[in-house]
Amino acid sequence: MQRTYLLLFWLLCCLCAPFAVQAQNDPATGTGEIAFTREFGTPGQTGSFRARFSKKGGGLVFLQMMDHFVTLEAARHKVHTKDDYLLLASLGNDHALRLWGQTAETRFASDLATADWTYTEIENGVQFSLASGNGLVLTKTLRHDPTQRGFVLEIELRNETADAGGNVTFQLLGPALVNPAESGLLGNASTAIAAPVTGDPKHVGPSAGKVQVLEVDPKTIAFAGNTNRFFASFLYPRDTAASAALTGFFVDTVPYVEDKDTLTQANSVTRVRYGMSLTVPAKGEATKVTYGLFLGPKAYSVFATLANPELFAPILDVDLSPPCCIDVPGGRMMAKLLLHLLGWFHGVVHNWGFAIIMLTVLVRGLLAPLNFRMQKSMRAYSARMAVLKPKLDALKERHADDPKAYQQAMIALQREHKLMPPIGGCLPIFLTMPVYLGLFSALRTAYDLRQQPFLLWITDLSRSDSLVDLGFWPHHFNLLPIVWIVLYLVMVLRQPLPTDPQARQMQTIMRYMPILIGVSLYGYASALMIYMVTSMVWTLFESAVTKRILGPMDPNVAAMTPTPM
Repeated sequence: MQRTYLLLFWLLCCLCAPFAVQAQNDPATGTGEIAFTREFGTPGQTGSFRARFSKKGGGLVFLQMMDHFVTLEAARHKVHTKDDYLLLASLGNDHALRLWGQTAETRFASDLATADWTYTEIENGVQFSLASGNGLVLTKTLRHDPTQRGFVLEIELRNETADAGGNVTFQLLGPALVNPAESGLLGNASTAIAAPVTGDPKHVGPSAGKVQVLEVDPKTIAFAGNTNRFFASFLYPRDTAASAALTGFFVDTVPYVEDKDTLTQANSVTRVRYGMSLTVPAKGEATKVTYGLFLGPKAYSVFATLANPELFAPILDVDLSPPCCIDVPGGRMMAKLLLHLLGWFHGVVHNWGFAIIMLTVLVRGLLAPLNFRMQKSMRAYSARMAVLKPKLDALKERHADDPKAYQQAMIALQREHKLMPPIGGCLPIFLTMPVYLGLFSALRTAYDLRQQPFLLWITDLSRSDSLVDLGFWPHHFNLLPIVWIVLYLVMVLRQPLPTDPQARQMQTIMRYMPILIGVSLYGYASALMIYMVTSMVWTLFESAVTKRILGPMDPNVAAMTPTPM
């Protein structure tokens, strides 16, 4: 009989064990587990997230965007798994949204960043609370707000029995956005920014071992945060109390060692620490501040869907400014104009690759009359130079042993006959450089091109074209840079070398420059390479038409004429 009771007891334990484990691991209980995973919104819908929180420090372990995917192939899956979603923010054990400060400043007995907070799930959000042990209670509440592509963050300091007066001072650790090494090609993509309501924003890039300060009055702030190549994390006040609580913005550089899981290099990511100070209220009362937390793409098209479309616009200006991008006079304005034109062309053809081709043809077509006029001026100069060639040859023979004297005599002869090279010969290249660098900067961080296919093997215009995967460095065979190099070589090899020895030597060296440029841009976005290949095809066509109309140019003059890209 005793053995029968023992057997029944064992069977009962086996049946109940799964339910006991389920109750222990249930996130809603707030006990048993240290970390909890929660989904906000419906997967695939705008502003939906998958997040993991930790009771240790009450922080955000990682954040995935369930409306963005790791690759285009992952986006095409009929049924999505957690591995398909794009990881936006993660920094190992250094969790985000923790409060950090000295115990003397916080008036809490335990360290806010490492204490065990009480975790509670609420409707569309989570809540953490921590008691000081002397009558104060801190509460952090994160509520999902898909209309603003993020969350509403409430921080409340409640006084239950403590003496009123004084402040609780701490820093809120902002999310560190994942920044894969490829995003930093030709310049690091991670930037920290603080933008006032009026005035110019301040921004800094990573600086290893140094805490940087964004010199903006926190009381007048519109938003502050950090970005990677395509996405951003911004904190912005939702009420006057939230603005008044801010004390400063401090930027540290993370991670301290390479993160092989996210392919993020050491010291390549900016993270903003938001300084805050909350007044200790009277007994039985609470001080509460409310912030918005934007976590999503940075693009005009995205910001236009928010309640305040102009709020985050300054980050796009920062993206087009040094140290993020190369700058020339008019380059930033040109980049913004080109982005709008690209959007318009895309609205017509519904393909970003064709939109880039159409934009390139438009720009080069507008410059064609000016280029033709300059070519004509250079040919007129060439004809007049041919008349003076016997005198120039005589000067060269007379000063054969003194190149400096020959240069001075040649300049004097040209002044005597009012014959100087037309300065306008270089004008086309000066006009195309802002276009080229503006487009270069715009395409570098253009979110609208992410995972957008063009034709055939080009499935993502924001990445290199990768015709064939290689088992060795450089890992992919990219066809477009090779095509551009070949087209450039065809162009320069069709031009005869000048007779002047110095100019001939310079022109010979310049023939190898396309190879260096092509190698430097080998792994860059296929969108830029489509522009460069299209522009080079236009140059070949334009030079053929010009030659047919005006005839060949003297090689000595052609050597002085730069080629628009």
